[in-house]
Amino acid sequence: MNIKSFLSALLPALLLCAPLSAAEGMPGDHAEQYTQPPQSLADVQDRAARDWSRSVESPVPWLTVEDSIVTIYDQNDVKVYRAVYPQVQLVDDDSSPLAKAFDAWNAEIGMGAWHSPIRTYSEEARAEAGKLPFYYSDITPISRWGRVDDQMISFFMEGSSYAGGAHPISHVDAYTFDRKTGRQIQLDEIVTNRTLLIAAIEAAFLTQYPAAVEQNFPHGVMETLLMQHPSEKGLTGFIWYMAADGSLVIYYPESVLASYAAGAFTLTITRQDAPRLFTAAYPMN
Repeated sequence: MNIKSFLSALLPALLLCAPLSAAEGMPGDHAEQYTQPPQSLADVQDRAARDWSRSVESPVPWLTVEDSIVTIYDQNDVKVYRAVYPQVQLVDDDSSPLAKAFDAWNAEIGMGAWHSPIRTYSEEARAEAGKLPFYYSDITPISRWGRVDDQMISFFMEGSSYAGGAHPISHVDAYTFDRKTGRQIQLDEIVTNRTLLIAAIEAAFLTQYPAAVEQNFPHGVMETLLMQHPSEKGLTGFIWYMAADGSLVIYYPESVLASYAAGAFTLTITRQDAPRLFTAAYPMN
């Protein structure tokens, strides 16, 4: 094994150890960590009743997810910070490129939770005011699974952060892994070019959100999309994942394209609606 391969293999273990050694925080703070199983696919059908702080179970038996819960207490055993983050694993496989990629991703996500800016804000607020009226939190579960098959694993993460104020702030992310190599797939491997993508997003807006387009985009949604995705940024800046049927899903959080009151937008672009948009990579069997 060469040095580069050795370091790549060692990195996840180092990252997993790092949070525990850096968990002290302010003097007197102490941490608690445990895991919880995901919600079943049946339980999340009722959007009003589902627990949005928990991940959704994998749609296939060879892939599992569980949430890791980190809670920080102050010297008086008062909760001051809580983080929730997923851990994804392959069943009976810890040596394939994808298994190792998940190990590294799990470690990175865990580091992000232990060393979250939200935790730092909690410490700063307590140093200034002495205590918090409400504990701070950074919660990011896997809320939707997309395409999960012999070619890719794609999922969407929707969570929220609270660091004081009237309400939590939502945040999202999405990941798509190549099943064989374990690397993260880039958008330019899925779509042919930016121009066709933006045109497809506009068409999806007109058919899927006609009332919102009329109310929130007086000059047309294309003008707003071009401002949000200038040509110099290419295909970066899009939040996307692949749906189970091979469609491309584009997500815009609240306040990104329109006012907060307009809400978030989830646009689904099917291969039938935009056949020239999709590359030949990752075809549907």
